[in-house]
Amino acid sequence: MPPAPRVAASPRAVPSVVLTPKERAILELLARNLSNKEIAVALAVGEETVKWHLKNLFGKLDASSRKHAVRRALVLGLLESAT
Repeated sequence: MPPAPRVAASPRAVPSVVLTPKERAILELLARNLSNKEIAVALAVGEETVKWHLKNLFGKLDASSRKHAVRRALVLGLLESAT
């Protein structure tokens, strides 16, 4: 019996990533290259809260850095563009 054809899978693509409204807001600001402190001020939350949401974003997007998270979000259609 011949081997089954191999299907090329995209690298760890997540079919649907569900982000909270706060995670989406942080992702938008992350794409604008704001620091944790700047994001905290913009959203009127503490810097530790921003770090918590970033940790969750990295997990949901399977990202290991801020830039990686933005790239993954672009690929998954969660961001229109990184400006």
